[in-house]
Amino acid sequence: MSRIIIFFLFISSFSFSQEKWEIMSKYNLKDQSIWQADLLGNLYIADKDLLTKYDTAGVLQYSQSIKSKGRIDAILPINTMKIMLFSTQQQTFTIFDNTLSEVNKTYDLSAMGFGYVTMLAVSSQPNKVWVYDQLNSKLVLVDLGRSNQQQEIENLRGLLNSTEIVWMKEEGNQLYLFDGLAKIYVFDLYGSLLDVFDVPMAEKVEVNNEEIFVMMKGSVSRFRIEDKSLEKIEAPVSGVTDFQWVNSIFFFRVTDELLKFRLYL
Repeated sequence: MSRIIIFFLFISSFSFSQEKWEIMSKYNLKDQSIWQADLLGNLYIADKDLLTKYDTAGVLQYSQSIKSKGRIDAILPINTMKIMLFSTQQQTFTIFDNTLSEVNKTYDLSAMGFGYVTMLAVSSQPNKVWVYDQLNSKLVLVDLGRSNQQQEIENLRGLLNSTEIVWMKEEGNQLYLFDGLAKIYVFDLYGSLLDVFDVPMAEKVEVNNEEIFVMMKGSVSRFRIEDKSLEKIEAPVSGVTDFQWVNSIFFFRVTDELLKFRLYL
């Protein structure tokens, strides 16, 4: 296992000085709405028993009833042709195609031997998914095509000396975890810990195209790996409660509205 180095950050005195924002779309959201964009910027919103998809221009494309899937807690784009819906309540996940049609069976995590799963992450490896079993404090890379082939990291919280894992995502052949102590952990695809970044006061994390962004107190900053500083982004809106960064596109959630902006630098 690689040596762990913990870095303490400072807020840099400079920011994205040449920012220019272009508003692209606006979407109404309810308190319980779950949303996620894919790599092209297509947007998926789950609200109670309804799943909707909007294209890159913000035009509604498809709507589908998902009442039988229970309360949806996460929408995970696999690629631009497939998404995965995860329900913590039912401990299940289901894969849908780009027309929001179900393409295979619903996977029962309890039947797969997990205690209580709180989050999933799509793997770049075909037909594989990362599963975080909170009850048993383990992280498992599951091959959906071969149920007997998987790799596990046992006693994850003890290994990381962490509280609770609250977010994870695979990006650029690395798996990123974020915990309740505002630390970002970076693993390789074999489960070896590569780095730990301490980001005080960070509330949310986003990783895309090898860029790390964090949100704290309603503002968003880019995490500069090279010097472990935070470079603040002067966002076009205030009071951000959630965000996503997808290839020069930012989605900012502000109360009951989701705003899609293009960022020019």
